[in-house]
Amino acid sequence: MIVTMRRYLSAALVILFSIIFESTAFSQRITLEGLLDEAVTLSTDGKTAELAESLRSGSIAVQSEANTRGHEMKEKLLEQSKTLKGFASLASSGSLKKEDLVKTVSSIKLTVGANNINNLLSEGKEGLLGNAKMLNQSLALLKAGISALDGKQQSKLNSLISTAAESVTKLDDKNALAQMAAASAKRTLNKIVDLVKESI
Repeated sequence: MIVTMRRYLSAALVILFSIIFESTAFSQRITLEGLLDEAVTLSTDGKTAELAESLRSGSIAVQSEANTRGHEMKEKLLEQSKTLKGFASLASSGSLKKEDLVKTVSSIKLTVGANNINNLLSEGKEGLLGNAKMLNQSLALLKAGISALDGKQQSKLNSLISTAAESVTKLDDKNALAQMAAASAKRTLNKIVDLVKESI
């Protein structure tokens, strides 16, 4: 009886920590996207001091993203973090070009979106089940950063995103259809990650 209770308690703690971890990671992604969009807006407004601070915060957020599980895109994310930090110095002096910032922000969104998907794929089909909301958020992030790609790559990524979205909506179902959707989504999501890796 005591052993059984301990097992139930241990299982409950594991689930609790998993929920806390995922919630924290989800919040960090929202904060990162907000910082990136804020930086682009501030670059238009000409608020150099605020822009520099936003870029420094964005740099730290990207660095944090680089240390999430998965790690295949860690080096690229760290490189992008360093770029944002360099942009902060340029912003302070008023010499940061908006087009350079916009291109980098788009590239970061692509990388983060693909990294989020890759993290879930690292757990196989089981990592996709029940995570429709997080995957849809990642697909939206990819679309938001798609301008960093050339025309042919944009067309291919848009097609893959549309295909993935059809399967992702079924991942929260509690039946065999969810398993089938996970298998289909896994193939398409892997193609998305590979495309982003080759492009950025």
